[in-house]
Amino acid sequence: MVTIIATTYFTNRVVITHPISLSRAIDLMGHRSAIIPPDAGLVEVHSPSQVVLVPDQIIFNVDGAFVPKVAQPTKRGVYNRDHGICAYCGKWVTFTDASIDHIVPQAHGGPTEWENLVNACRTCNQRKADRTPAQARMPLRFQPFTPKVRLRPD
Repeated sequence: MVTIIATTYFTNRVVITHPISLSRAIDLMGHRSAIIPPDAGLVEVHSPSQVVLVPDQIIFNVDGAFVPKVAQPTKRGVYNRDHGICAYCGKWVTFTDASIDHIVPQAHGGPTEWENLVNACRTCNQRKADRTPAQARMPLRFQPFTPKVRLRPD
């Protein structure tokens, strides 16, 4: 196993230490933000045609390597997060019949963020119109959330 160490540029303190497989380490060795420490031990990986030396530590500078970013919400993303279920009536909706609904309408200052968007069938979306769920007397069946981001370099 190889250890990945992610550091910040300014503080040089260890943020994440994560063991990875040798095959993943070989892929990451060529990453633009990978730093191989001079005192790192080397592991020989033999293939039929070559021998690859893989360091037992790879350091990533988080400032330049991989800062996890939450993707902007899209119709596909909200649909997948909500598993195709309408947040108001609880029925499953096909992707083509689904629509994105702002819980707090944009006209009332509602942002286009994960926590303010839900999957809705067209009937419920039209019924709710430009009102909040409380005003429309249409309570949410589940609380929307921001999907987790996998901390993994490119």
